[in-house]
Amino acid sequence: MSTDAVLNFLKGIPLFSSLGPVLLARLADNSASLKFNKGTTILDQGKNCNNLFIVASGRLEVYRKGGGNGGLTLQTLGRGGMFGEAFVLDGSPVAASLRAAENSVVIGIDRLTLSSLVRDNTEFARNYIKHLGGMIRDSIDREEKLLAALISSGGEIPDSYNFGNKAPQPEAPAAAGQIGQVEQPEEAEEEGESDQVFFRKEYACPLCSSRFRTLKPRQKQIIVERADEDFCLYYKTVNPLYYEINVCPKCGYSFNSSTGGPVKPELKKGLAKMLGGLWKPANYSGQRTLEDAVQTFRLALECQRLMGADDSTLGKFFLKLGWLYRYLNQKDQERQSLDSALHHLSKSFETGSDKDPKEEMNLMFLLGQLHLKLGDEKGAVNWFVRITQHPEKKSYPYIVNRARDTWQEIRKGRN
Repeated sequence: MSTDAVLNFLKGIPLFSSLGPVLLARLADNSASLKFNKGTTILDQGKNCNNLFIVASGRLEVYRKGGGNGGLTLQTLGRGGMFGEAFVLDGSPVAASLRAAENSVVIGIDRLTLSSLVRDNTEFARNYIKHLGGMIRDSIDREEKLLAALISSGGEIPDSYNFGNKAPQPEAPAAAGQIGQVEQPEEAEEEGESDQVFFRKEYACPLCSSRFRTLKPRQKQIIVERADEDFCLYYKTVNPLYYEINVCPKCGYSFNSSTGGPVKPELKKGLAKMLGGLWKPANYSGQRTLEDAVQTFRLALECQRLMGADDSTLGKFFLKLGWLYRYLNQKDQERQSLDSALHHLSKSFETGSDKDPKEEMNLMFLLGQLHLKLGDEKGAVNWFVRITQHPEKKSYPYIVNRARDTWQEIRKGRN
């Protein structure tokens, strides 16, 4: 881009709206127009940030390494999107990586130029502080939605996002204290038309060893619209919860990515007998209705009970089943499922050990919300108060503030 083109572009960026023509022209002169091909890494996670990057054309992805070959995408930036605001002024290491999602043109503003503007222009400094405040609020909102989405989808993500300790085996259930086995896509998507909503994934049944293929929604087709306080998500498009459970069409054994490990030989006969009396041959390998989703979770729960699954695993299944009943507006069934979820997740919390403080506090918040959903305000307040008294409360003020706000709302409702 020419200097004039960069100048005209920067005029339209709200962060620079307080700058007069002279300062804008100087900023444009000191800015670099950079071209990146699709897939190019612009800045690696953990590297020092020496520039503020602004998208002039194309799209960039902000992602965390881990959770699959491509990492975990946190945010997509289009024209006018920025990266590095919180790190560039002191050159600190960035907490996520930045890459080009398509061929892109990016404006780079170096630390010296930006620091001079902040130091010498009070109005710009105020704008920058306001921008950082908005960025923090947006980041919190994205984290909340991401957390809820991943809990709902049943996928594995990097350790920094897990609710609890990982079990020794890669596909074993998460340890007690984890709200949901939160994963990045459990499998690589198959080649084909990437604009299609679904792709097919092949599995081997852990019980009868027969192979079958079932539909899975593509991650980019999953768009979250809103979330309830207990992490129940509502989607603008396909709901991945419908397709979380894999059901063997031959024997009916049902499992998700966290519970698809080998079945112990001594359990196979009992499982086969149980499914023989419960399983009505059906094929859930195609598109599913909400009612289909309910049946798949009920089947999976029966399988896990007989497998001797831990309280954390059973609690997560009951929680998601409760969400499905909520979609159906079947309040009695929802209440029964959430009550079971609360029972098992509470037990997993009390018997678990070596929990990460953030993960522990998130689970405590969920347990408080489940008490509240079930009409037990006293039980809910107990969990919210425990969060405000947690030894690591200063490290996670957002969780503490949510707990305190909910607690205050309960108190106001009593008055």
